[in-house]
Amino acid sequence: MKDYVRWPLVVLMAVLLVFLLRWAKQLDIHEVTEVYDGDTIRIDDGRNIRLIGVDAPEVDSPYTREEPFGVESRDHLRKLLAGRKVQVKVGAAPVDRYGRTLAYVYAGDVLINGRIIQDGWAQADVRFSYKNKDLFIAYEKEARARRIGMWEHSP
Repeated sequence: MKDYVRWPLVVLMAVLLVFLLRWAKQLDIHEVTEVYDGDTIRIDDGRNIRLIGVDAPEVDSPYTREEPFGVESRDHLRKLLAGRKVQVKVGAAPVDRYGRTLAYVYAGDVLINGRIIQDGWAQADVRFSYKNKDLFIAYEKEARARRIGMWEHSP
């Protein structure tokens, strides 16, 4: 191949590679490395992610005492995320007072924040305003009505 043809192709490939790397970074795709409880995970870049709009029972830790269904909630989130790459979409308020990134987390096309509430292992967080608040409240009402997850034995 002639040099006058080869160099433009090399430059074009380099530009394309830079474009693809920037695009991939914007997608913010990560591997989940730890599930702390039903609303907090750690991803491969070291960030702790707090699921926006989710209030899950606490598990026993140095900071809190275990609440009923805390372990089950954490285990359910682990099942939802096991072996999956996730897309992290940071919320309007990027971090909470504990330094955790506040985000919506997607596994494929499933919004994990809503799914854990829909499956009955967390409540909709009604203390703050956020994009999917009404939807998450509806998911919780549905889970309670169906008596699934932690609502199985509720009155």
